[in-house]
Amino acid sequence: MDLLVLGPLEVRRDGRPVEVRRGRPRRLLLSLLVRRGDPVPQDTLIDQLWADEPPVNADNALHLLVSYLRRTVAGDRLRIERAPTGYRLLVDPGGVDAVRFEELVRRAAAAEEPAARLREASEALSLWRGPALAEAADDPFAQADIARLGELRVQAAEARADALLALGRSDEALPDLGQLVREHPFRERLQGQLALALYRAGRQAEALAALDRARTALAEELGLDPGAALQQLERQILRQDPGLDVAPAPRVGVAPATPTARPAPEAVPPDVPAVPVALTSLVGRDEQVAAVREALAGHRLVTLTGPGGAGKSRLAAEALRPHTGRGAVWWADLGAVARGTGVGAAVAAATGTGLASDDPAGELRRGIGAREAVLVLDTCEHVVEEVAALVGVLSAGCPGLRVLATSRRPLGVPGELVRPVPTLPVPGPGETSPEVVGASPAVRLFCDRAAAVRPGFVLDAANAGDVATVCRLLDGLPLAIELAAGHAAALSPAKTAALLEDRLRLPGDGGGRGARHAGLRATIDWSYGLLSGDEASFLDRLSVFRGTFPLEAAVEVAGAGLPADGLELLLSLVRQSLVAVADADRFRLLDTVRAYAAGRLAADPEEALAAADRHARWFAQFAEEADRHIRGVDQAGWLADLRAGRADLRAVLQHCLRTARPRPALGARVVCSLSWFWSHEGSFAEARAWIAEARAAGPHGPLLDAELHLAAGMHAESVGELAVAEAECTAAAEGFAAVGHSRGEARALLHLGTARWALGRLDDAAAAQGRSIGLYRSVRDDSGAGLGLVLRARTALDQDDPPLARELLLEARHVLRRAGDPHLLALCLDQQARTCLAEDAVREAEPLAREALGVFEAVGYPEGVTASLQTLGQVRLDLGDPAGATALLRRAAADALDLGQPAALAESLELIGEAAVDARAAARFLGCADRLREEGRLPRTPSQRRRLDRWLPRLRRELGEGYAAAVVGGRAETPADLLATPPGAPPDAPRR
Repeated sequence: MDLLVLGPLEVRRDGRPVEVRRGRPRRLLLSLLVRRGDPVPQDTLIDQLWADEPPVNADNALHLLVSYLRRTVAGDRLRIERAPTGYRLLVDPGGVDAVRFEELVRRAAAAEEPAARLREASEALSLWRGPALAEAADDPFAQADIARLGELRVQAAEARADALLALGRSDEALPDLGQLVREHPFRERLQGQLALALYRAGRQAEALAALDRARTALAEELGLDPGAALQQLERQILRQDPGLDVAPAPRVGVAPATPTARPAPEAVPPDVPAVPVALTSLVGRDEQVAAVREALAGHRLVTLTGPGGAGKSRLAAEALRPHTGRGAVWWADLGAVARGTGVGAAVAAATGTGLASDDPAGELRRGIGAREAVLVLDTCEHVVEEVAALVGVLSAGCPGLRVLATSRRPLGVPGELVRPVPTLPVPGPGETSPEVVGASPAVRLFCDRAAAVRPGFVLDAANAGDVATVCRLLDGLPLAIELAAGHAAALSPAKTAALLEDRLRLPGDGGGRGARHAGLRATIDWSYGLLSGDEASFLDRLSVFRGTFPLEAAVEVAGAGLPADGLELLLSLVRQSLVAVADADRFRLLDTVRAYAAGRLAADPEEALAAADRHARWFAQFAEEADRHIRGVDQAGWLADLRAGRADLRAVLQHCLRTARPRPALGARVVCSLSWFWSHEGSFAEARAWIAEARAAGPHGPLLDAELHLAAGMHAESVGELAVAEAECTAAAEGFAAVGHSRGEARALLHLGTARWALGRLDDAAAAQGRSIGLYRSVRDDSGAGLGLVLRARTALDQDDPPLARELLLEARHVLRRAGDPHLLALCLDQQARTCLAEDAVREAEPLAREALGVFEAVGYPEGVTASLQTLGQVRLDLGDPAGATALLRRAAADALDLGQPAALAESLELIGEAAVDARAAARFLGCADRLREEGRLPRTPSQRRRLDRWLPRLRRELGEGYAAAVVGGRAETPADLLATPPGAPPDAPRR
């Protein structure tokens, strides 16, 4: 039995493929596999497979999947066993390609002879057929293994290239090295191998050009110089060093790989900690690091408290690095979260949990479940109440979760262990001996940071007393000490101490928490005093950012109008520790620095307004660019960028629409650009609120007003306000046509067609859709044209023309594959499945619907998930499986209820009624759906009517005179009450 996961999942028995159903069966198999024989709790598997939308009988649904896998793939060398805590997969390691791959990579690294290294590395790479764990590419449980296998794959490629170079076969190495360098531009070993291969191939100029590109990439993207090995290689190539021609060639960029130089793959923990990367060493905190680790081992909630600048966040990061415990580490930075909102969303982003409702705590509880993990909540002091409420829910519902919080005050949650973070010990008054002063952790920190900006700086008899004075004046506060040491290149310790004394003349004895805050403020104020005017202005303006920001945004927002170069200003502030590096090409302000800078900026209202305007314009352009590209092949990337920028985007909307000096047109642009994103995320309430505010601030001009009409119509359509949707989309189409905006008119007509289809006016819908498709084709918009073909096919199906629907869908599938938008292709698949159902091709429909559901779940499109669950429910009904249908349809109904979509909810309730075994229960579901349709003026489509007509006469016969009373009873119930009745139970059964 072979289990192949280095590409699309394949199971082979005796060399012959074994078909495993797409969707949850494959994901379940992969979930068990990545735990490497360890049992996975049943609740964890349910959370992984169904997230926050489990079926009514989740345990039974999971057991059915396990039974299916046992029947399909189990054998002597692959077994799924029931353990006391869940299920586990026992498989022969030699039959798993990922395990074989890891062993081959280890052997390649250990091989001393180039020929053996080449053989092992080449065999390892030959096992790959595509992305690892492809079916679970978006599942949190697989991310650590995907990352680990991807890293090992690059290491294998490096080992292979190294062996080829050592054997003198440079020409063979060049093609792969060129591609690898494009994919991994910051791996210096690959860059060196490419340059060496080019040089040995007689292409010296190209080798030097490759090294120049490497230097440029490192400098522009990371602000780094090439390492010593690359610099040495460049010098050797320039002088045509004969040593470069000698085999074996040197291993460029890293030491030779040996069994002891790299841990075996098995030593890699199952989850890679998401801990912020430390750019400097941690000084004087060894005891505190050990204490925090011990506290986390014995307590589920530990809060590190202390004043701003005490080093709470850094201590938390160090305590979790390296992470040797079981489970994941999730880091949620709450510094940019506005008070009163956003804590749940920030934690969801850190944990990879999707939020589709207004109960983030509940969804996080279900998403985390019984998984073992550490959740770090960093910078909680301004949102303590919200954090405390969330931690209370997670602590009660997630038994494997431990929380490490940093805050200036405790959370006040039962069971909390509070550990104050002390400042660093400082030398006593009058101490001047270098030996005594140098033993102080505070002094060691100052000297470490000073040496980084002033090479050669050492503590000696001449400066020991002054360094001790600086550290005492700053009360051992790490951030203040780092800021002071950052100016050592220009100022001596004596001058630094004198300047600080001028700013720290405080009443009282100088001790206590207030003095520490004052010391930090004075240090930042003093640091400002050492900045040039342009540097100070640049830093003030950066305070408008709520989260991390890319270099180009910083330069555009903060550098406008300043004589100095914005990049130089930013890098100067980084060197002086006033701006932190957040990621490879993103930066952030420390909270204390941001607050101080914001206060300075607010003192000049005109400057503050100008900075906020530039910030708004940058994010407006970002949102517009995202809106242009989000329906293409890079959809996942744009969705991630928009989600990461939510705090700044909300700040922009508030600035543009809710301040005393608003920018209504700019705010309207942002609203229109985010409209599709909000719809994709299911954020209908937020979308409609901002759309209403933008329209109230208008008019904004013909084009922008037409965009707002379209946004209003699109979201009215989503929540079932069809008359409003038709009116708004009609106005939008007319507005776009008046200004000659063909793409906008096409979008408006497409949504107008959907509203008219839902209203039952099929000919009008078909006309609007046909016109839309033509306009999209005229502007060569494949995404729009493909979606138009899908919706036109749906209309054709309701016009009782399945052949036309099939023809349109075949064309749509081709167009959408070219467009590369996965969620639109899934819409096409789901509509193909519904067309198959209409033609009684049920077996053909099921795989299409399951594939569509998998895509919708992967991209996080809740409307699509609901639709595909309905389709699959109908498939199970037509296959004579009412229980399976009920489970799917109840999930669909719950989704529709959460999203506030009455049309989808009504259809789901009717289908649940069709699946019901008890006739009275069926009538009650039908009655509730009837009431929803009447209240929302939501007529049944012809397809829905035909389906209802198939089973309604049978229901009337079974109930006889009791039919009307049962339907009336259902009209009086809420959908939530009906869904709370267990499947198969009589209507008067107790609610759950």
